[in-house]
Amino acid sequence: MKYFSLDYRSPPSGMGQIVDTEQPEKIGDKWNMVLVDYGDNPHEDPVYVQTKYFHTDQEWVGPVIQEIIQYLRDQGVTHVYECELKYEFDGADENGYFPIDRWAEIMMKFAA
Repeated sequence: MKYFSLDYRSPPSGMGQIVDTEQPEKIGDKWNMVLVDYGDNPHEDPVYVQTKYFHTDQEWVGPVIQEIIQYLRDQGVTHVYECELKYEFDGADENGYFPIDRWAEIMMKFAA
């Protein structure tokens, strides 16, 4: 499965990581994941194999959420692990994984 895992730790951990369970977790000393982040300070995180950064001068994800959702879909992400929203919205499985379409629907309500 390829999923996006939201990361609620403080910066610079990014918004979350794209995880492919069919691939090794690490390559050498780097996490074999794509870090997804947004804001006004683009950067590469050296502990990930790749960083995808979405530029916005806003402190919240709203202005770039559509771009992020499209990027996730383009990368083949099928689910989003969202440990906070699973308590507030239906559609997640018992482990907190939303199908990407349901997660996108929820996120677009916040962006409106």
